[in-house]
Amino acid sequence: MLRRMPATPKFLRGPRALVLIFLSLCPFRLLSQTNESSNSTAPQTAQTPDNAKQAKKSFPVQFDPSAGSLVTSPQGIETSPQNVDYTGPAPRPEDGTAKNKRGEMVIAPFPISNPALGSGLVALGGYLFPISKADKVSPDSMLGGGGLYTSNGSWLWGAGGKLYLKQDRFRITGFYGRGQIHYDLYGIGNSAGDSGLSVPINQGGKALLVESLIRVKNKLFVGPRYQWRHLNATFKGDNLPPDIDPQELKSGTSSLGFHLQRDLRDSQFYPRTGTLTDVVGDFFQGTFGSDFSYESYTFAFNKYSGISERQVLAFRIFGCATAGHVPFYDLCLLGMHNDIRGYKAGRYRDKLMLTTQAEYRLELPKRFGLAAFFGVGEVAPEVGAFNNDDLKPGGGVGIRFTLAKKNHVNMRVDYGTGLQGGGVYMGVTEAF
Repeated sequence: MLRRMPATPKFLRGPRALVLIFLSLCPFRLLSQTNESSNSTAPQTAQTPDNAKQAKKSFPVQFDPSAGSLVTSPQGIETSPQNVDYTGPAPRPEDGTAKNKRGEMVIAPFPISNPALGSGLVALGGYLFPISKADKVSPDSMLGGGGLYTSNGSWLWGAGGKLYLKQDRFRITGFYGRGQIHYDLYGIGNSAGDSGLSVPINQGGKALLVESLIRVKNKLFVGPRYQWRHLNATFKGDNLPPDIDPQELKSGTSSLGFHLQRDLRDSQFYPRTGTLTDVVGDFFQGTFGSDFSYESYTFAFNKYSGISERQVLAFRIFGCATAGHVPFYDLCLLGMHNDIRGYKAGRYRDKLMLTTQAEYRLELPKRFGLAAFFGVGEVAPEVGAFNNDDLKPGGGVGIRFTLAKKNHVNMRVDYGTGLQGGGVYMGVTEAF
């Protein structure tokens, strides 16, 4: 049975103006969505006027640590160029002291408590280290893992690593994860997201990603990637939303693809200057063992400008395009990649998506910092369907706390709001 969400307040209507784990240690994201879960209760019962009033008293807590983080989403593994690809030329101290040659641990547990997931804990840990102490060019490599568990039975775990080798000539990524999570599945398109109707989904699965990049010229990297997933989802109610193929609920996908990247950032964790251009293409075919044949492409461009020693202005453009028989979990999802914060990733999904956003970052004494951000985005079935009426604006503010001084790895807590309300986003490293 489809469930109707509370109506959007009039003053928020009509604007015109991103199952498994997303680890910062590896550029990928996995299926199932804490964001979408934030409106699905353990018994998955329809919302009545009485409990709707209670829902207004709380807001969803979304743990979507982009880089170095756990972000759950009902979308397949995919490179997340905007924030999880730690690929910048991180500066390294040159004084050769033992302290500067050692690695650095990052441990970040996060408690969770909300009406959708119940009470639980998200935890991740990572080790940043130089593979060769004589290599002054490569960024620190990373190994780590993380997991999530809540009282409604949702759980996720994953482990992987990203290695930088031979004066940053080679970059190798590997990841494996499993999970089972509850979330709300809306239909496809803007009208489905606007209607507020959803079906409770229990989705589980496992996934693998392997990627290898080689530097071909200056800061230009290119290389192959392979991903494999096996998904099994069930739903409660009489029927699925329109345009959702029931065969997609239990399916396997496998692809070969490419990753092209030009990285001119001055730091992989907290860039102050430079740009990052990222293009990814994945080709799912029966020859590779995939149940469906389709293509998926993403494009991202980030620019960073240092206003002063403690102030940075960051700008981002992100695009997504798919073609063929695309499963609902691999469509373009607004809100994924932290594009745009303020929306549950997956409420708006379609074959195409465009987003843009800007963020102001301010460093404060005692390891603290502040941020303010705003952006707009839209999904569409084809290029000619993009229009101003379906633009989705989102913005908010956040607090930063530096977990690791050497690499300037921040924990962030953001509050973002969109047309259907707002939510808290917790993560490690910047959103992009």
